[in-house]
Amino acid sequence: MITVQYIIIALIFIAAVVYMIRKFMPSKGNGSSGCQKGCGSCSDIQNKVN
Repeated sequence: MITVQYIIIALIFIAAVVYMIRKFMPSKGNGSSGCQKGCGSCSDIQNKVN
């Protein structure tokens, strides 16, 4: 029974690490040139300029 608890804790820990890596690493596939944040606010500025 203890091994099941360790497996559950390990899965939660791995999920948390993956979440933190994805949150703080810059996204490479969003296709927005010049935008460093990836939050979507740059598209409003680019639409007003064009």
